[in-house]
Amino acid sequence: MIESERKIITASAAENLDTINERVVHRLIPMLVAENITRVIEYESGRIMPRVDLWNCVGMKMDKIFMAQQGRYGSRRDFSTSLLVDKYTILKELGIPKKGRDIIRDDDDTTKSWLEKKLEQLFSSGAVYIDSVGVNICNNCGYLQSVDSVSLASCTVCGNSRFHSEKRNVLMVDIPKDRESLIKDKIIYPQNTKYIRSFFDQLPPRIMISRVREYGLPLDSIGLEGYVLDPKIGVALMPELVAEKYELSELTLTQGATVATHNIPYTSVLTNGFRHTYLLLPKIPITSLEEAKNIGLSFMARYLPFAILTHNSDISPARLKIIREEYARITWKIDTIIFSLRSEEGQSVNLTPEDHQILTEITRDFIEYRVRVGQKKLGKFFKAQGRRYAEEMRHKGYYLNPTDIDTIERIVKLLYG
Repeated sequence: MIESERKIITASAAENLDTINERVVHRLIPMLVAENITRVIEYESGRIMPRVDLWNCVGMKMDKIFMAQQGRYGSRRDFSTSLLVDKYTILKELGIPKKGRDIIRDDDDTTKSWLEKKLEQLFSSGAVYIDSVGVNICNNCGYLQSVDSVSLASCTVCGNSRFHSEKRNVLMVDIPKDRESLIKDKIIYPQNTKYIRSFFDQLPPRIMISRVREYGLPLDSIGLEGYVLDPKIGVALMPELVAEKYELSELTLTQGATVATHNIPYTSVLTNGFRHTYLLLPKIPITSLEEAKNIGLSFMARYLPFAILTHNSDISPARLKIIREEYARITWKIDTIIFSLRSEEGQSVNLTPEDHQILTEITRDFIEYRVRVGQKKLGKFFKAQGRRYAEEMRHKGYYLNPTDIDTIERIVKLLYG
């Protein structure tokens, strides 16, 4: 990596919900993608890169879970910490140890202090502002649900379906008329961004970003006593915190496309001074850790994170099966064939300086997130290597049918990939 570039890749802030009971893997795919690309960058640059994990520990779902279990924990933060401990137990089995990682939570004192100062700057500049607007108030529990221009089905807190409108001073942010500016040059994957544009087109011209909740970042410092910052804004601002901390010129975030679309508008509107881009990932089927072990942790943690970058749509169970079969075709004869190749006079594939140059180009493609381009070059490279090696074996008296040649190409890919 060129020193002046100063860029890293990390997963967007993951929602810290209870996953230990399910021991799920599918929610952790963005972290696995970021980890694998970081390893490629380290290979190219020859140095260890920062590992940064962002966690969203503030939110309504978390509040509800804590209320049901608060007798077991000393505080709301203790509860969030216990869930993170459980998650890193799972992540360790997937090859992502907790040691050596910078864990940034939106409920850390350091993070809250940074967010408060950032919010005061945004308020002073007019990027966010207080206005008296009509809001929907739940008739049953009094929860401030939304601005009154939004149609509602039920209260998020109690489920009641009846609301009344009141004028309240709330914190607002404007969304630019040019919605294309929110994602221009920011979305790396998928190439088809039609549904993202459709979501942004439906955003209102301004959005309320203050909430009335017991837990969150207080807005007292800007004159909104009793309110807290909408958690999605804290999540949207956290990339800038990382950029400042590591003096980055660019930060790439991996995240599920559906979740990321709810953060991108605010990151785009409220941050500056660094370039932020997104790898928006398709969903994979619900997968427990036990299922992942049965499938193969190497497949789940190393192969799948790159494979899904070639898909624009969510991975169905049928598609996941096909990807698994592709992986199996590469590996099912490995032990037998590698033993055979290595036992015959120590044969090996000799790479030329031109070969190494091509590999350098391919590595750069992956680092620049041109995964499809890199994969095509990689396929051509290994096909040529496999044929060359097959020809050498023919000259030595071995007979190779097309299936054998295909297998050798895949073995060479495994050895040099």
